[in-house]
Amino acid sequence: MNFRLLPRGLRAASGALALLFVASASAQTVDNKPEVKAQVIEKITGIIEKYAYVPGVDFAKWPQLLAEAKPKIDAAKDDTEFQRAVNEALAKFGTSHIVLATPKQSEVRRTGSTVGVGISTQLTDNGELLIVRTVPDAPAERAGLVPGDTITEADGKKVEGSIAGIIGKEGTDVVLTVRHADDKVEKYVLTRRPFSTVRPEELTWIDKDTAKISIYTFDFSYDRENVEDLMNKAHKAKNLILDLRDNGGGAVINLQHMLGMLIPDAKPFGTFVGRSLVDRYVKEAKGKPDDLAGMAKWSDRKVKPFPNANVPVYKGNLAVLVNGFSGSAAEIAAAALRDEANATIVGTKSAGAVLVSMIVNASNGFMIQYPLSDYITAKGLRLEGTGVVPDVEAKDPRFHLPNAKDEVVDKAVALFAQSGKGAKSSGH
Repeated sequence: MNFRLLPRGLRAASGALALLFVASASAQTVDNKPEVKAQVIEKITGIIEKYAYVPGVDFAKWPQLLAEAKPKIDAAKDDTEFQRAVNEALAKFGTSHIVLATPKQSEVRRTGSTVGVGISTQLTDNGELLIVRTVPDAPAERAGLVPGDTITEADGKKVEGSIAGIIGKEGTDVVLTVRHADDKVEKYVLTRRPFSTVRPEELTWIDKDTAKISIYTFDFSYDRENVEDLMNKAHKAKNLILDLRDNGGGAVINLQHMLGMLIPDAKPFGTFVGRSLVDRYVKEAKGKPDDLAGMAKWSDRKVKPFPNANVPVYKGNLAVLVNGFSGSAAEIAAAALRDEANATIVGTKSAGAVLVSMIVNASNGFMIQYPLSDYITAKGLRLEGTGVVPDVEAKDPRFHLPNAKDEVVDKAVALFAQSGKGAKSSGH
């Protein structure tokens, strides 16, 4: 079974850095169709009542939460409003990894592509949209837009902090008014078309001794061959920075693949605590059902890295970068590397959304993500709700432009230079 760990609310495109791969507005399946709502709700209810599990969480109260949400659900006129109403109810469980995705969101995740102009933007203080990344070969890049350009208007209307005017159907045009870094203003006519949302892993040499590998996801688009190639190229570096900022998580098996190149001897790095383990611990060890650390220590079913025959385990100094959008599998990776590979964590506290979950069909193109088990690190820590606290705090740049001064990377490099202080050699 391919367990997946994904962030709270499938939220990789929310928060301080909005990754606005502007998608087309698809046909709504809930548009004034109560029968579709009823079918989706029935499917969700069956899944939650039968399968959802987190130690200490009472999923039996779902009918009550659903009843409280009924007015908003009934009033929802389209997929987005319906999703919002359902997710508000699901959020009352107080746990991560329980969320409904619309058909459009599900399709983007499944195919790795969407329709739009291909930009990532951040909101400026005056409500304009600063382009921080253009997708290779997408309409914006092909038209000559670059990071540092600012969108002020879409089709003659001020954007006012919203991408609504940029969204549209495949084949339609949008006129963007853009102010360049030199304050020159130009208009661009862009035709919305399909483009890939996949962002390949990247290797950057910070200096002759320090390599940085950026892993943007552990989900479908995680490329094992590419990661192995980058790790082999970085193996000669004295210092390695693993950048997991904005990595919302993904599949456990991809996490285990990456850790196999960084943790020696396939050392266990944690334990998944599901319904069966809790039941066994109470019955066989006479333990308490809320003693998660105790049952994780007692269990003989540990999570381990996958040994890698293609890449030797890295033996230099290691730092891992995280922020508030590092979620789930990325959080497990950071904690595991600190515990088992002597890595230093740099950045800001991670999301604290660390549960094993499944993503399954909820009918009519909707998908429901629900939790199956909790996770405890090898040191006995529960990351859900608490996150990974960095050893050294450093804030991301205000705007994530390619050439922006990056305090997080700078602090990691400074640690490496401190000869045995801060960043720590893995020593094997």
